[in-house]
Amino acid sequence: MKLTDKRFWKFEAMMLLCGVATTCVEALNYGISPFYLISHLVTFPLYFCISGIAVWKIAKGNGVWQLIGYSLLFSTIAYSLFNIILYPIYGVPFDAAIHLSSICYYALFSTFPVILCCYVYKSIINRYFSNE
Repeated sequence: MKLTDKRFWKFEAMMLLCGVATTCVEALNYGISPFYLISHLVTFPLYFCISGIAVWKIAKGNGVWQLIGYSLLFSTIAYSLFNIILYPIYGVPFDAAIHLSSICYYALFSTFPVILCCYVYKSIINRYFSNE
């Protein structure tokens, strides 16, 4: 699976949509703050795009559950790494309990969008690219 494949860009578009959907789910649960909404609209799609590259290189075959699992795993890893890097930069004290709860909330809020986006991606690919 090469990165120059057309299906890769469709998968990355679905990962961008997944990041936006995760932001919307989190905004509905926490309330809408313009500062956090704008920053999350930038960072959440970034997490999913970074994880989408890794998922695309690792996932083989047509398993939708494999895509879902790897997408959740790698986006959660990217989220936790960015949090570990950004907490000291902004001067926020790093509390392990807060960090673990934020990772759990991120995984919880991104579960439904990842399942939906990966399923839609696989159905589109199976429908339009099955003849090639």
